[in-house]
Amino acid sequence: MRYRKKLTALLMAGLVGTAALIPAGTAWGATGWVADGSKWKYIDQDGSTHKGWVKTSDGTFYFLDLSTGYMATGWKQINGNWYYFHSNGAMATKWIQDGGKYYYLMDDTGVLVKGWLKIGNDYYYMKGDGSMSAGWREMDGGWYYFKENGKCTIGWGQIGSDWFYFGSDGKMVTGWKQIDNAYYYLNVDSKSVLGKMMTGWLSDGTNKYYMDTSNGKMAHGWKQVDGSWYYFNDSGHMTTGWIQLSGVYYYLDPSTGKMAMNTTLTIDGKSYTFGSNGAYQGNASGSPSGSTNGNSPGGTSTDTSTAPGGSSQGTSGSGGPGGTSSGGNTLSGAPGSSSNDTPGGSSNPSGSNGYQLSPGLTTGPG
Repeated sequence: MRYRKKLTALLMAGLVGTAALIPAGTAWGATGWVADGSKWKYIDQDGSTHKGWVKTSDGTFYFLDLSTGYMATGWKQINGNWYYFHSNGAMATKWIQDGGKYYYLMDDTGVLVKGWLKIGNDYYYMKGDGSMSAGWREMDGGWYYFKENGKCTIGWGQIGSDWFYFGSDGKMVTGWKQIDNAYYYLNVDSKSVLGKMMTGWLSDGTNKYYMDTSNGKMAHGWKQVDGSWYYFNDSGHMTTGWIQLSGVYYYLDPSTGKMAMNTTLTIDGKSYTFGSNGAYQGNASGSPSGSTNGNSPGGTSTDTSTAPGGSSQGTSGSGGPGGTSSGGNTLSGAPGSSSNDTPGGSSNPSGSNGYQLSPGLTTGPG
């Protein structure tokens, strides 16, 4: 009676198959999964303790220690490869979390991944111990940045309060970079923040440039900075001296580049008057090339709120790097702007996943 109660309990728990216990005279022998105290073994039909791989009818793999025959749990090195087995013995695949770190086991074999890992369109880097990289990493002659969810940053990425740009290979870019018909400058000075998108005034020792403070784009044409107007040519160089645009003359201070406006200046011994929009008025003792009748660049407005060239291009900007942000240091749809999620988009914690032990095949994965 005691034996039948024990057998019924085992069958109801799903831990042995209906043919797992075989009568043999007055002795009883088990095949399939059997408990040995708090551990599990797998008994072959000849009554011997199985060692090595077991695959159950639901396709789940288990491993029985080659010395003791006990079912493996946790990390296990087999034939030079590392595997992870949940607390119920089931071999793990895909993402797992263990000891506060994330690891990835191959979908089909369960082998621990090391090095680059691609899932969909996303790249991850698994370190030498198999744990997922997060944060900055220097390798392959460049710097990479991996978000909290492990994804390699490609394109624009905001890290702290600074913006960086990463190429299609994931490496951080430095120096001049043209992106979507605009130029940006990524810091090359390793003594400060290497790779940081620069804003404000820059100089290459010969020419001065202005990078918009809201989006980092190099200025072209007219630009108002701190209440003064400047003009930048197609190469982004700040222009000084006389310039003629659409038949109108302007004068930019040779030292500062600031456009003359609402003033009369003596230049090379001659007197010139400039209107509120900076246009040379042509009513003084000399002219660079005749009178312009006070016409503003590109139109007839003399309103001081209108930038030379017909429209204001103030420093507020209208977009974040590479995107359509409404201003500030944010980027609409920027890589890495959202996420503290777990690798692959959803957590797959270690421990029991509800698998049920059952008898099965004895061939290993892969």
